[in-house]
Amino acid sequence: MNFAMPCLTDTSINLQASYQVAINENPANQRSTAAARKKRAAGNHAHFWAPGRTLRIAFVSGDQAFKDAVIAAASAWQPHINLLLEFVEGSAGEIRISSTPGVYWSAIGTNALLIEEGPTMHLSPDLHAPAIFAASVLHEFGHALGAEHEHLHPESNIPWNKAAVYAAHGVAADADEDDYARRAVDERYFNLLDASQFDYSPYDPQSIMHYPVRQDWTLGDFRIDLNRVLSEKDKASMAKAYPHPVAQSA
Repeated sequence: MNFAMPCLTDTSINLQASYQVAINENPANQRSTAAARKKRAAGNHAHFWAPGRTLRIAFVSGDQAFKDAVIAAASAWQPHINLLLEFVEGSAGEIRISSTPGVYWSAIGTNALLIEEGPTMHLSPDLHAPAIFAASVLHEFGHALGAEHEHLHPESNIPWNKAAVYAAHGVAADADEDDYARRAVDERYFNLLDASQFDYSPYDPQSIMHYPVRQDWTLGDFRIDLNRVLSEKDKASMAKAYPHPVAQSA
């Protein structure tokens, strides 16, 4: 099985600021479900950009081979969204990419607007493994477009062997729930998204947004290999988030 490097998560975002910037960008980010109407909490929102807009994508570091590989991979999203992904010269853009060895990370959608300086996305220049690199780029661009991790889907029901996952990440066997290392693993693998705050379609183990799942990290023979291309649900979900205008009949 091939594994991409798990992307890092950022739990330090100010929820109120995240909510405000998301709603200002796209009012549809305010959830319209019954549960959401009952509680307009700051964290109860999506992070999608306004459909029809241009997203400028700049590189703050990286050689030409890195840039070309990123552009080629990320462009697979373009046919499925009503956004223009415009790769620009210079370092000014809504999405700013850094070539950072050993790191994969992206701000979630409109949260990038909270990062006033520096990169909003880090990609490790692992060009020696082009298929895995391309899958990682697709994954991080999914985050940049507003997608969350699919393995944290409320209905994923992955039979994790938590002790094995903790051990693989150096978490002490007797670590309590407040232990920093354990909390980091919980956030990355185990803490499912709140169904009342997540406008979701059925769970998709083939999603580009799903982590690979090692068999020795689960109970029984459950495993998921690295997903390397966009699934049909990935395409449909982004088409729903970024719809094209409905053609008017004459």
